[in-house]
Amino acid sequence: MKQILRRVTALLLALLTALSFCLPASAATAQTYTHAPQAADDLKSVEQYEALLSSSDMQSRLQRQPLWYIRRLLTRIFNRALQLPGKRFNLTVDEEITAYCNYVKEHSDLDIVGILTNLPETKAPAELIVRTFGIDTDKMREAMFEKRDQYWGEGNKVLSGVYYFLGVYFSIMEKCEVTAIATNDPDVHEVILCLTYADGKQEELHPGIFINSVTGESYNRDGSGMVSIGFNCSIYDLIVYAPINAWMRDFGFRFLYDLLCYGAPSWMFNYTTRRFKFEYAGKDWMIQLWKGNYLITNGCEIGLYNRPKEKRGTYYECASDDDLLEMSMTLSHGDEEILSLGPEMHWWLNGFKMTKEQYAPSTMTMKARIVMRDRDMLNAFCDAIDRHYRHDVRYSVDGLAVSLIW
Repeated sequence: MKQILRRVTALLLALLTALSFCLPASAATAQTYTHAPQAADDLKSVEQYEALLSSSDMQSRLQRQPLWYIRRLLTRIFNRALQLPGKRFNLTVDEEITAYCNYVKEHSDLDIVGILTNLPETKAPAELIVRTFGIDTDKMREAMFEKRDQYWGEGNKVLSGVYYFLGVYFSIMEKCEVTAIATNDPDVHEVILCLTYADGKQEELHPGIFINSVTGESYNRDGSGMVSIGFNCSIYDLIVYAPINAWMRDFGFRFLYDLLCYGAPSWMFNYTTRRFKFEYAGKDWMIQLWKGNYLITNGCEIGLYNRPKEKRGTYYECASDDDLLEMSMTLSHGDEEILSLGPEMHWWLNGFKMTKEQYAPSTMTMKARIVMRDRDMLNAFCDAIDRHYRHDVRYSVDGLAVSLIW
């Protein structure tokens, strides 16, 4: 019976994932093209393609699709799958962290403790390799950690993380205890992982997560985001957001990023966007807005980018520290305010709110306020809004501040 239940669950997950790939929420399918105001063969530009994707007619049809509710269904199936019997990794979470996680679970569908304490046991391959090749785990771990430190010193955090993982994994973990310990600030605790290896050795890992019990902010002190992933989290507000020095800043922006998300399964990303391009101070600039669904969140973003005028294509560099602008934004659904962030100086102000309900992008209202550097920049940006082919963003001007409603 247990085996049958596991197979049925796996089959359902596979079918749902396959269906979501066939009907991505933000990509136009053959069926929607037949009712679209413009034929697929007539799409000659990025602007026309995005107009088709974000049209209110298509958004309303997509919202009526059964796949619109796939996120909730997948979440429930996944949570149910966590309860299936099987060999689990020995991981425990202390009371303080459990309390934070329970708060998140109460206000969203994300059960962090349930996921952590139901992780499957995956040490069998490592045990086989260590046993087959007679590896001395102590020496191997020491060698891997030397490489980790070397690449970290060279600024290569990706390779540093790879060697860190290899050193830990092939040491064969028997158990892990997740605890919050006090720091010099009485309101701030650091999350520590205490690992116990098969040879009896123990090690403390510092993944880079600090939690302020008063504000509920979870962050990394080096400004790179929790565990250096590029995002912090406001636990009490249930909002995930990027700090100013997130690693994504090094990669700029190009249309390909949005295109990949357009083609993602409907339960992963479903958002719409607007780009306003203008010339100012000898550079090409772009201010981009986004709103929609990101995994289990509703969210919105403001991106600030520029590039030398001689550059072509869709690539823009993220604004430097000298080019930051003061930004603020709110996202709402009807009378319900979903989130509010800013004002702050930023190049990519964003917020993703963990919620139990998700709304079609076309049914959410984004309000943004951006303070321009001078009158020339103000006029250039406003002209860009006036020229935009969608004409669905209204704005008003107060001094150098532009307030937008989309």
